[in-house]
Amino acid sequence: MLLQQLVTFARVVELGSFTRAGELLNLSQPAVTRQVASLEAEFGAALLERAGRRVTPTPAGQVVYGHARRISAMMERARLDVLSLSHPERGQVSVAAVTTVGLFTLPSLLAEFRRRYPLVRVQVWSGRTDGVLDRLIDGNADVGLLSAPIAHPRLDCIPLFDDPVVLVAAPQVAATLPAPLPLEEIAELDMILYQAPSRFRTLVEAALEESGAYPRVAMEFDSHEAVTAAALAGYGVALVPNEAVQDELADGRLVRLQVAGLPEINRTTCLVRRRNGADLPAVANFVRLTLERYGHSVTHLPRAMRPGVVRRPDHP
Repeated sequence: MLLQQLVTFARVVELGSFTRAGELLNLSQPAVTRQVASLEAEFGAALLERAGRRVTPTPAGQVVYGHARRISAMMERARLDVLSLSHPERGQVSVAAVTTVGLFTLPSLLAEFRRRYPLVRVQVWSGRTDGVLDRLIDGNADVGLLSAPIAHPRLDCIPLFDDPVVLVAAPQVAATLPAPLPLEEIAELDMILYQAPSRFRTLVEAALEESGAYPRVAMEFDSHEAVTAAALAGYGVALVPNEAVQDELADGRLVRLQVAGLPEINRTTCLVRRRNGADLPAVANFVRLTLERYGHSVTHLPRAMRPGVVRRPDHP
């Protein structure tokens, strides 16, 4: 009964009306009122107040509403997970990815997954590495996609592919520079970089310093898209992941600069999963597709890291 009360209360908050919540839930207005009153008695606090013709939550009501939403989402997830046990073509997959991977790698992967499993619900969250790890550890994501390997006692990390970090410039800037660019001349150029502190900035600076190159950083941004935009505008040269500028390089809006004496800098996109977790069919299928897409043989993985063998709807 408490669960139903929470669901009813959440609908009242969202719609601002007992009557409209009752219509949505197929309940009478008095029944909605009784459920909310029972919930208030349970918590010993007023949860709603009237503001004109609209009902709004009290401070206690806002707290309860936040929990009610999470509980409702967990119950819906439980329903889908149970359903997926007998119907592998259904279910839900929650993916957390760092921003660049979410923008440039994940879309085509999701398109292929949805083509194969159109009935699976996919949820995506994008942010920084620590946010991806937190969601995996807390159970709020099934799969993580990172742009660098990690080591964690509760997580398994599977490298997928290397993405080179490239030095790029607008054509008008590149035309003023020698080809290849001598390593020592990097210090004389205005450099556009992803801001520090970040894993990407640490990777780039470590590689440059190891080669004896000390760039003059003119601009720093909190996204590779902003770094790319500044390079397109001709404000300097930029070091960015290749996947972030593939379109701009292909159509000539940016030019890749070769630097004599600078070793190749790579970052590694990885798939991350909770260790020793039992994947539900939809999640196992997503993991399997990801590994196959990037040329990984599942049989070569340690047994504990292999997704379960799950039939596909087109292969009964």
